[in-house]
Amino acid sequence: MSLLNPGFRQRLLLVVLVTLAGFAALGTLSVSALRGQSAAAGEADRLSGWQNELNLLKIDILMAAAIDSSDRGDLEALQEKKRRQLEGLAAQGVDVGVVVGVLDSWIELQQESADLASRIGSSTRTGARGAVNEYIDAFESRMFSNMRASLELLKQALAQMVERRDPESIKGYDAALQGMRDKITEMGFIDAFGDSIDGIAVAGERLVALLRDQAAVQHQARTQLETLVNSTDMLIQLIDSQLQKARLESVATSQRASLTILIAALAVALVCAVLLLSVWRSSSRILTRTVESLEKIAKGDLRQRLEVDARRNDDFDRLGVAVNELTEQLGAVLISVISSSHRLQTMSSELNGTLELLVTESGHTEGETGSVAAAVEQISMTVRDMAQASEEANSLALGAHEASEKGGAVITDALGSLEQLALIFDQVHGQLDALGVASSRVDGVTEMINGLAEQTNLLALNAAIEAARAGEAGRGFSVVADEVRALAEKTVNATASINSIISEMQAQMKQILEAMRDGQGRVDGSRALGDNAADEMARIRELFAQVRDRNHQQAASIEEISATAQSIAESMTGVLETVRDNAERSREIRTFSGQVVSHSDQLLEMTGQFRC
Repeated sequence: MSLLNPGFRQRLLLVVLVTLAGFAALGTLSVSALRGQSAAAGEADRLSGWQNELNLLKIDILMAAAIDSSDRGDLEALQEKKRRQLEGLAAQGVDVGVVVGVLDSWIELQQESADLASRIGSSTRTGARGAVNEYIDAFESRMFSNMRASLELLKQALAQMVERRDPESIKGYDAALQGMRDKITEMGFIDAFGDSIDGIAVAGERLVALLRDQAAVQHQARTQLETLVNSTDMLIQLIDSQLQKARLESVATSQRASLTILIAALAVALVCAVLLLSVWRSSSRILTRTVESLEKIAKGDLRQRLEVDARRNDDFDRLGVAVNELTEQLGAVLISVISSSHRLQTMSSELNGTLELLVTESGHTEGETGSVAAAVEQISMTVRDMAQASEEANSLALGAHEASEKGGAVITDALGSLEQLALIFDQVHGQLDALGVASSRVDGVTEMINGLAEQTNLLALNAAIEAARAGEAGRGFSVVADEVRALAEKTVNATASINSIISEMQAQMKQILEAMRDGQGRVDGSRALGDNAADEMARIRELFAQVRDRNHQQAASIEEISATAQSIAESMTGVLETVRDNAERSREIRTFSGQVVSHSDQLLEMTGQFRC
C-alpha cells in the first residue's frame, strides 16, 4: 500500500480526519465570533446601564423637586445618594463633572429654600406667619365689631399671600392693611389701635421679605434644576448615541461571524463531499466487480475469481482473496459431496431393505410379547385374589383371637366374682351363726321376762287381796293392782309371741344355713369349672396365635409372589412397550431411510448444477 494508491480504509480515515479538522476550525471560528459578539453585547449592556442610572437620577431629582421637601436631612440624604451614584458612573468612565456641580448647587438652593420655609413657618402659629397672627389676634381681642369686616379682609389677604407668594398677592395684602389703617383713622381710634396696626405692619414686612427671598431662591433652584435636567439629558443622549453605535457594531460582528462560519462550513462540506465522492467511485467500481463475480458463483460457476491488487492490499483486496479461497474450497467440498452422495444413495437403499425385514420381525415379536404379558397379568390377578383371601382369613383369625381374649377375660372376671361370692357366703354363714347365738340370748331374756311377769302377777294378786281386806280405803290400790296384773298378763303374752317368732327365725336360719352350705358347694364346683375353662381359653388363644402367625407367613409369601408377578407383568409391559417402540422406530427409520434416498437424489441433482 502506497500513499499514491491508498486503500478504502485509509480513504475513509482521511474523510473522517478532514471532517474533524473542519469541525475544529468551525468551532474555533464560532468561539472567536461569540467572544467578539459577547464583547459588543457587554459594551452595549454597560452603556445601557449608564443610561438607566442617569434616567433614575433625573427621575429622583424631579420627584424631589415636585415634593418640595423642606427637611434638610432628606436633602442631605438625597445629595449623598446621588453623589455616590455619580461617582460610580465616573469610575466607569462617564464624564459627570458638570452634573455633579449643578446637582450640588441645586441641593444648596433647596436647602436654603427649606431654611426660609422654616423661618416663614409651616403653620399659622409658627415662624413669621405666627408673629403676624399673634398681632392680629391681639388686635382682634380689643377691636370693635364694626372693625371685623376689615380684619377679615386682612386675614384673607394674608392667607392668599402665604399661599400664592406672588407680587399681586403681596400688593393685595398691603392694600388690605392700608384699608384697615384708614378705617381705624376714619373712626378716630388710631391712637388706641395704632400700635397694633404698626406691629402687624412690621411683622408683615418681615414675612413679605422672607417670602420674596424664598421666591428668589426657588427661582434660582428651578433654573439650576433645568440646567441639571438638560445636562443629564445631554449626557443620556451622548450615551444613547454610543449605545446605538455599540449595538450596530454588535450586529455587524454577528453578521461577520455568521458569514465566516458559513464560508468555513461550505469549504469543509465541499472538501468532505469531494473525498466522499472519490471513495464512493472507487468502492462502487470494486463492489460492482465483486457483486458480478459473486452472482456467477451463486449460479454455480465456482471457476470465477476476483481481481486482487497485491500492492494496494486493502479491505476489498483481502475480501477478493477470501472469496477466491472460498470458491476453491467450495469446489473441493462439492466434489467430495458428490462422491459421498453416490455412496449414501447406495447405502440408503441397502438400509431400506434391511429395515423392511426388521419391521416385519418386530411385528411378530410384538404379538408374542403381548400374549406373554396378558398371561403374566392373569397370574398377577390370581395372586392378588389369593392375597386378598389370605388377608380376609388373617382378619377372621385376628377377630377370633380377639374374641378368645375377650372370653378369657370374661371367664377370669367370672372366677373373680365366684371367689368374691364364696367370701360373701362365708361372711353370711358367720353372721347367721352369730344371729343364732343372739337368738339364744333372746330366749334367756324372754324367760327372765316371763318369770318377772309371773312374779308381778302374784304381787298384783296379793295386792288385790290386801286391797279387798282394806275395804273402801284400798279401792284405788285395788284398781292399780288390777292394771299391773293386766300388764303382767300382756307381758307374758308378748314374751310368748317373741318366743314363737324367735323359734321361727331359728328354723329359717337353719334352712338358710343349709342353703348356704349347698351354695358354697356349688360355688366351689363353679370355681373348679371356671379354672378348667380359663385353661382351655389359654390353649385356644395359643392356637389362634399360631394360626395368625401361619396366616401372616402365608400372606407374606403371597405378597412376595404377587409383587414378583406384578414386577414380571410390569417388565413384560415394559418389554411390550419397548418392542412397540422399537417397531415404531424401525418404521420411522425406514421412513427416514426413504427420505435419505430422496434427499441423496436431490443432492446429486443440486450438486450437478455446480461447475468446478
